[in-house]
This record gives sequence, structure tokens and C-alpha cells, in this order.
Amino acid sequence: MEKEKKLLIPVIGFLTSMAIFAGSVFANTAPSPSQNETSVLAVQNQYLENLAYSIGVQAYIYGYPLLEMAKTMQRTSKNVPLNTFVHARNLKDDTFRDVVQPNNDTLYSSSWLDLSKGPIVLSVPNVNGRYYSFQFMDMYTNSFHYVGTRTTGTKAGKYVIVGPNWKGKINKNSKVIKTPTNMVWLLGRTLVDGEKDLSTVHAIQNKYTLTPYDKKQSRPSLNLPTILESDYNDPVRYFGIMTQLMKLYPAPARDAAMLSQFKLIGIDPNKGFETSQDPSIMAGLGRGLIDAQDIIAKSLSIVGKTNNFWTEYYDVGTYDTNYLTRAVVARYGLGANIPKEAIYPFTQIDSNGNPLSGEQKYIIHFDKNHLPPVNAFWSLSMYGSDFFFVNNPINRFSIGDRTKGLKYNADGSLDIYIQNAVPVGHESNWLPSPKNHFVLSLRMYMPKQTLLDGAYQIPKVQIQF
Repeated sequence: MEKEKKLLIPVIGFLTSMAIFAGSVFANTAPSPSQNETSVLAVQNQYLENLAYSIGVQAYIYGYPLLEMAKTMQRTSKNVPLNTFVHARNLKDDTFRDVVQPNNDTLYSSSWLDLSKGPIVLSVPNVNGRYYSFQFMDMYTNSFHYVGTRTTGTKAGKYVIVGPNWKGKINKNSKVIKTPTNMVWLLGRTLVDGEKDLSTVHAIQNKYTLTPYDKKQSRPSLNLPTILESDYNDPVRYFGIMTQLMKLYPAPARDAAMLSQFKLIGIDPNKGFETSQDPSIMAGLGRGLIDAQDIIAKSLSIVGKTNNFWTEYYDVGTYDTNYLTRAVVARYGLGANIPKEAIYPFTQIDSNGNPLSGEQKYIIHFDKNHLPPVNAFWSLSMYGSDFFFVNNPINRFSIGDRTKGLKYNADGSLDIYIQNAVPVGHESNWLPSPKNHFVLSLRMYMPKQTLLDGAYQIPKVQIQF
């Protein structure tokens, strides 16, 4: 590190002469020749701290999705071996508190695939036209592939999933999926039409299988420290785990320029994080960590755009070099689909710009030719201000095109009644709300092009008079 610090002195001198400060406003001028050596060193150290601050903010944001993926893997696969499915078997209700904005449309099937020992074969059955999807995410949260209704249809199939460095031979007739990292989160969703449909979906889930391509493959094992919430507040722990993950799962080539900056302050995937840092660097990283957390927490608005009082997300699922968006989605919606698979706009305000409240009675009116434009299905979900389902007398947490008994108007239009009390005469189209503030989310699976283009406007939530 001393050698690297010496290399940084010319950089620091340049910053001094130009009065440029990385990451924070620092208005001192270069020391005059009359100042003693201690004063010169103090100024140089301050510049080094500022440089570490600037790079540290970027490094924290860059690595955040990696840690979130690894932490999720550790939590969800604690009692389930790698390369093994775990299936959700029940519909979510107001007692579910594991993940914000749960859905009542699909049952999940999840597995963490470690491909370091060889390929894994995914087998899926014929689902007889039912919507399903398997989303493939690398450790940087990019959704790089899909198997399912939209991409491969609903008939039975087998897919050989191969890691980035594997050199063996694969049958030429096999359907091969090449992965960017040796660890992949495979997240499946299977459409379920209420409680009566559960047994059918369970039977389908039971036929989703994962098997080694070569039965002689050794079982994977992973030596990672347990990731704790406190690690996010400790530069040594955070960047230590981050570099360990980056060594296991190398970053794409497009990130080379960013990673070269990290090395200036000792964040090196090949060497790990150098904990015997200069105190100035550690001070800068400590400041940067705090501000990076604040940036991620407060940047949700940059990910989505507002359309007719609904917030929509189109730049999610794959991120290229948009590291901040990637980090924001990892915090607020880890596992988000790409827009071609599904879009989940939400709103917390009515047509007058006021917060949605159970003290009011609302209606959403869809004209006959202005229903949500999808090739699969859509649903409107009700959440409390905490983004979880809300207890209600009819146990209805969402309403949509598959809701039994839903009534359309004589002209083919559709009205959905959103209120706390029963809308007498419109019970079939009622989405119960809590008595206080709430949030609505409109899920649209396999959206049509007019939705992807942003041309479709979701109707505003109107106060019913």
C-alpha cells in the first residue's frame, strides 16, 4: 500500500493545484512554501481522504447488489442444498412479512445454482398453456435469460445450464444456457388461480427438476462468511466481503475501468481488501459508506417515471453500467423482472394528487378498449403503507382479469371499487382498502408493445361521488 500511496502523491499534487476535490467540497488552497512539512502532509492526507471518499461511494454502490444476492442466498438456502428447488406452496396473505409487495398471482420456485463443478439440467413439464417463467439472474442481478411461456412456450423441455468457464462437451442437440457467473439465482413463477388451483400447481412444481449433467460431478460447497446487517456499516467487513465475492464471481469486462479506480484505494478482487490502509483512506471510506447508503435509499425516483400519477419502471432487470439503478432495485425490488416479462407500476395518490386513504371511496374505470394491454394476465394489488397485504373481511388482496365473478359494464368497460366499506351492489368488483393510507400496484405480465413503449396510460384513481 505504501508504494501505491507514493504513486498517488502526483495525483494529489495535481488535485491540489487545480483545487479539485473528489466527493466533498474542500476549499483550501495549496500549501505555501513557507508552511512546514507537517502542514503539507496534513493537506495531502486530506486530499487522499477525499479521493478515498469519492471512490468509496462508487465502490459501495457497485458492490451492494453482490452482497444483497449473497445474503439472500444464505437466507433462502439455509436449509436447502445448492442446486435444489424450494417451492412456495401457499398463496400470500396479510400474515406474510418476508418480502415487500408480495403477489397473489403466482407460486414461486427458487434455487441457487452453483455451476463451479459442472452443468445442471433444468427439466420442465408441459404446463398445458398455463403461464410460467424461470428467470435467470447472475450475481450482479442481471436477468440474462428466461425459460417459460413468453420465450420457450408451455411444452415440456430440458435445458443444460453451463457456467462461464466450463470446457466440457455438451450433446449438440441440447438446449444450452451459458451463464455469466458460476452462481445463478433461478426464480420460477407459476400462475395460480386461487385456492382451488393450488393442488394443480403443486403437481406442476413437483415436475420442475434440477439434475447434474454428469452424475459424477462433485457436490458444490461455498465458503463465504455469514453476511450480517452490521457488515453494511463496516468498511473493512463490507469491502472485504465484496472483494471475496468478486473473486468468486468476476465482473464483466465492461466494468474494467470502474474496477481500476477501486484498486487505487485497496479494493482489489484479486488481492482482497487491504485492511492495513492509510488512516486517511479509511476515514474517506467511512464517510463514503454512510453517504452511499443514503444515496441508494433516496434514489428510487430516478429508477421510475411518473405516468398519469402511476410510477412505472422500465430500466430494470438488466443494467449494463447503470450501477446506481442496479443498487436501488437490489434494495427495493431484488429479483425484478425485465419489462418484457412483467411491469409493476404503483401509485399512492389519487387524481387530485392527494394520498390514497381508506377515508375515501375510489373507483378505477377501464374503457372497453383500454384494459391493461397484456398477453398473459393482469391484477391490481392492495398494500398498506408498509407495502404488505392488508387484512380484510373477504380475504381479497388483489383483483384482476381472472377474478371469479368480476362484472363488466354493458359497454364492455370495467369499474373497480376501492374502499374500506362494502360497495353495496358492486361487491364482485370490490378491492377492500384499509382505513388509513394505502398503495396500489398493477401487475401486468407479458405486456404488449403499447405498454412497453409507454403509450398506454393507466387510468387515474378517482374519488367516487
